[in-house]
Amino acid sequence: MYSLVIAEAAIEIVPQILKNHPSVKNHCRRVGRGPNEILLDISYHHKAMVEKNIQQWWKRGRPDIVHFDLVEALSTPLFMQKKLQVYVSTFDNKLIIINQDLRIPKNYFRFERLMASIFNRHKNNNSPNLIELKETVSFNDLIEKIIRPDLLFGFSVQGTKSKISDILLHNVVNNSKNYCFVIGGFQRGHFSERISQTFNNLFSISPYSLESHVVIARVLYECENYV
Repeated sequence: MYSLVIAEAAIEIVPQILKNHPSVKNHCRRVGRGPNEILLDISYHHKAMVEKNIQQWWKRGRPDIVHFDLVEALSTPLFMQKKLQVYVSTFDNKLIIINQDLRIPKNYFRFERLMASIFNRHKNNNSPNLIELKETVSFNDLIEKIIRPDLLFGFSVQGTKSKISDILLHNVVNNSKNYCFVIGGFQRGHFSERISQTFNNLFSISPYSLESHVVIARVLYECENYV
């Protein structure tokens, strides 16, 4: 069994400190929704994030990254065969658990509305019980209390250079065990220390800085060939 964690994911409702900023108010007016009903998005809220100097603003406000990642992961044969469990661990310590029957909206605007409703605990009639949100679940709690993997691998340009096939060959030796892969769900920077210190190994699969959905596609493809 494989688990995939999109860690420090840049997806959240607009924080309270930004709700009265002009850029947020203007965006709310344009979309006809309140600040509690929209996701923080650096494309619209950059000025507010910078002026209010919210914590690590450069790693936040990119829900489109999470959308790309989920579309990629949930479209794989590995997920369709129920051999992959997917989790989203957000920057602000919320946990999104993806049901293995979920088909994520391909359209970003539908995805954004869906996630905003889930963050607001509104029942989604189109996808009941297919996405579960848990409050105040840290990355460490997810790993130690929920997934409990036999091995935990992170992927980053800071990691040891290696081919995915070699990573699987030398580490994935028993299909009855639970192997967990962690990919960053943010646009800039690296994993925080509290996350990187939990990895059994940190790998880099390319000399280039790849977008997270590309890493997910390559890792899961190799896993399909390996099982």
